Amino acid sequence: MTLIGQFNNAPTRLNLLSKKPLFLSLNHRPNNAWYNRTNPLSGNAAFPGLTQAEINGMVVGNAVHVPNNAVIEQNNITLYLNLTSRTEALYSNAPVYELHAYQHNPGGALGCQYLSWEDSCIVSMDLSNAGPPLFMSGPFNGCHFYVTRDTVNNQLRVHHANANKVGEAANHNRPDLAEHYLDALMQAAIGPNENIVHQMRKSQYLAKIWNVGVNAKIESGVTLAYRNRKTAQNRGSVALHETMCLVFGVRTAVNTWDFFFHVAGIADYTRPGPRSNRTGYLKSIIPWQQI
Repeated sequence: MTLIGQFNNAPTRLNLLSKKPLFLSLNHRPNNAWYNRTNPLSGNAAFPGLTQAEINGMVVGNAVHVPNNAVIEQNNITLYLNLTSRTEALYSNAPVYELHAYQHNPGGALGCQYLSWEDSCIVSMDLSNAGPPLFMSGPFNGCHFYVTRDTVNNQLRVHHANANKVGEAANHNRPDLAEHYLDALMQAAIGPNENIVHQMRKSQYLAKIWNVGVNAKIESGVTLAYRNRKTAQNRGSVALHETMCLVFGVRTAVNTWDFFFHVAGIADYTRPGPRSNRTGYLKSIIPWQQI
């Protein structure tokens, strides 16, 4: 069953066929007290974050370096999802689907394998054939997502890579190197028999991306495509300010998954006639894109 089919299955309570953007609840979202990391710490201890010395060593000159502690394995965990329809006051009362994630099933929620993230690290997890046939990771605001397959045992692993400390002004202030660091994280995490079979990069979902030539962020192809689409619908002054992304997967057979991402963004535009204009409105920018 495709992801849309899975989410539109009435018992799952995750009907996402309308155009409302998907928004991860601020009150019900995964936190690092729900899961353990098996590496680099022993005994499944919670990962405390990188030391300042490790952060300082991430960039040397114009080259990036991945600290050993930045490569993390996460135990496979299940959380539980359901969906509510609401308006989001923070985004001009936009109608949204709010996705709720729970450590324990509150009743009627859908089990889901979940991959977490960690600041300036890559977190990897084996996908289970015995666990729920649904997978989720996110939100993504500049991270990369990768799927690898082991050529010996056919095992699939998922990876969420983050480069906050490289790009932030408080640390290295090198947004031009952030993507290099993300790729270096992936190379550090990949096993000797693994190949990358799917990936989602920031240029596929972010509204603005760093351009080395002008040393600044510029509008991405995502923004240009959105403006062209809205202009064709007779909208004016179209601007896409920010985007956020969630990644999902659906298991269709043993070690066989379909992966998708959903992008919501904060947009402005004017509308002809008496209809109200949109300012700071949360919209679906890319409803369901296969990875």
